[in-house]
Amino acid sequence: MADTLDLGSSAQSMQVRVLSSAPSFYSQGKDERFNLKRICDILRETVLFQGLDQKIYRSYCENSKLDVFWKGDLIVQEGDRCEGLIIIVEGQAALMMTSPNGDYSTLNLLGEGDTFGESLFFGNRRYYQSSLEAATNGKYLFISRQKFLEMIAESPQLLSNVLSSLSDTIYEQERRINLLSQRSLRRKISAYLIDLLRDKLEEKGTRLKDELQIVSTPAVELPVSKAMVAKLLAMPRPSLSRELISMEEDGLIKVAGRVIWLLDLKELSAGQELEDF
Repeated sequence: MADTLDLGSSAQSMQVRVLSSAPSFYSQGKDERFNLKRICDILRETVLFQGLDQKIYRSYCENSKLDVFWKGDLIVQEGDRCEGLIIIVEGQAALMMTSPNGDYSTLNLLGEGDTFGESLFFGNRRYYQSSLEAATNGKYLFISRQKFLEMIAESPQLLSNVLSSLSDTIYEQERRINLLSQRSLRRKISAYLIDLLRDKLEEKGTRLKDELQIVSTPAVELPVSKAMVAKLLAMPRPSLSRELISMEEDGLIKVAGRVIWLLDLKELSAGQELEDF
C-alpha cells in the first residue's frame, strides 16, 4: 500500500501517494514482465545507452521489469538515498522541491527517455535534493547504482554518454535559472516561449538569431497543460492566464489552445541571448 503525504502550499494543499522506501518502492504498482528485446529496445532509445553494444546491458535486460506509476505517486522523495537510475519510459514526472514551510516548486518535467539519479553516482552526496512526482500515469525502468557502474567499467562509450547527459543537465539548469530570474510575469513567460522556440529551431538546425531575420510568424506548442506551465514558471495558474490574455491584447502572441503564435518575436526576445550555446 502507498502512504499519503500532504505537501502544503501557499496556494493549495496537495495530496500525493508515497511509494514505500527504497529499495522496494522501485517495484510498487502493477509490475509488467517484458521480454529481453523489449527492455533492450527501450534502453537503446535513451541518451545514456545510444550507440552502445547491447552486450553491455544484456544481462540487465534479462532480469529487469517495467514498473508502473500513477498520477500523484511520489516515485522518489526528497531526502531519500539514491540507490540507482530511473528511466522514464512512458508518461511524465515532475521534479519538485519543498521548503521547510511546506511551499513547493516544480523544477523540471521529465518525459519519455529522460533519466534521473545519475548526478548522484559519482560525488560525495548520495541523497536526493528534490522529489520526483508522477504528473501522469506512466512506466519506468530502474537500474541499481552498482549495476550501472559495472556497465560503465565495461564501456567507455557509456561513460561518455553520462558526461554528455550531465552537461546537458547543467545547461538546462542554467537556462531555468535565467527564466526564474526574470523580474516580471511577462518577461518570465516570454523567456519560456523563447526557450520553446529555441528547442524547435535547434531540431531544424537553425538559431533564434537567424529566425529574427526572416519575415514570419513562428508558433510553439506547450508541451504540457497551462496548469503545469504555471508550476514550471512558479506562478499561480490565474496569473498565467491573465498575463497571456494581456500579451495577446498587446499584440505579442496569439493563443490557440496549447499552440501559441509569436507575433512580435523581437519584443518577446528582448534581453534574451540570441545565440544558442
